[in-house]
Amino acid sequence: MANGSNSLEEPLFTGPFLLLLACSMMLQTGMGVFYLFPLYVLDIGGNKADIGILMGAMSLAAVCGRPAVSSLVDRIGRKRSLVIASLLLMLVSMLHLFVKGAINQTLPLLLILRLMFGGGLALCIVAGLTMTADLVPASRLTEGIGYFGITPLVGIALGPVVAEGMVHQWGFDAIFFIGLAVFIAAFLLLMPLRDRFVPTIDKATGNGNFFKALRIPIVWRMSLICLCFGLAFAAHSSFIAPFAQKNALPVSAYFAAYSASAVLARLMGGYIFNRFDEIQIMPFALVLGGIGFLCLIGVSTTMGLMGTGFLAGIGHGLLFPSLIAVTIRPITADNRGKVNGVLTGGFDAGVFMGALIMGQLGELFGFGIIFGTSAAAIFLGLTIFLRIRPMIVRR
Repeated sequence: MANGSNSLEEPLFTGPFLLLLACSMMLQTGMGVFYLFPLYVLDIGGNKADIGILMGAMSLAAVCGRPAVSSLVDRIGRKRSLVIASLLLMLVSMLHLFVKGAINQTLPLLLILRLMFGGGLALCIVAGLTMTADLVPASRLTEGIGYFGITPLVGIALGPVVAEGMVHQWGFDAIFFIGLAVFIAAFLLLMPLRDRFVPTIDKATGNGNFFKALRIPIVWRMSLICLCFGLAFAAHSSFIAPFAQKNALPVSAYFAAYSASAVLARLMGGYIFNRFDEIQIMPFALVLGGIGFLCLIGVSTTMGLMGTGFLAGIGHGLLFPSLIAVTIRPITADNRGKVNGVLTGGFDAGVFMGALIMGQLGELFGFGIIFGTSAAAIFLGLTIFLRIRPMIVRR
């Protein structure tokens, strides 16, 4: 059991941290709007394989660009990196409005835009997460990361809810208009935010340092768990919406339940993370996540869809603050961007591989194989964790 009684005396919700949370909320809501992108692909004549290719391209860009992105965050600072990310996401949303035609005509252009979106996504995640580690008290790191992690969870719930109704009224261009609007809002919120991190100029900050970070034993082992969860999350981001549509279920119901339970888990983080070690929390989180995806195989009702989302969401909500905190706690500030890049890069690599593999499997065997594979990936992550648990340093 962790000793957290004294840590509660240190303020967590400072002005800069609250501003960062508001900015991240806007960025993540914009990304949540794009969770309806697979429906847009189906609307212009695409299929599950096309969805897998396009969503996989986004993750490919995020993975391949991770060394440069992570080094950039440590080289130019967190705020400047977030500004670049928001501008890139604004540009992608706007360019989508000019892409017209069937999938066989627009696939190359959509691929380019997905690659650009993936680059912006990677930079946004690494910079925001690293800035959080800079702003929150060291003794409340897990809790601070947990609260920061609420923003993508709320965003991926709020984005589809807002966009789904607009799409029914105005067509799929609503996705890109709404995305553009919230990315602009994020950019404006960034302006008064000050970056506490001062980049050093006397150290090499190239891609080589990223791969040095990757060779740290605890870092690469934890990145494997992120990879496994990313494989499962590919089903969440790419195939839940088509699955729900096929079964005449509300798409937003799953995302709302998933995000609500994950947010609940993190709102309780002040209690949970100060009373239990991350080592105790992580296996419980992985089991819940795996069960949530496994149960999707038999879902046929709205309540069932929401129930599976609730289980998987709790697992997600508890897993990542714990995993990231135990990994970066001993890392110096000028290397946190690279270590966060390794961890989130492992997750994105899993999403990339999962989107491609599950797209092909789903086209051949249906949605059941997609969700079964997702559950198996999470249980593989659990196995890895149980093997490496003795080497994790407790708080």
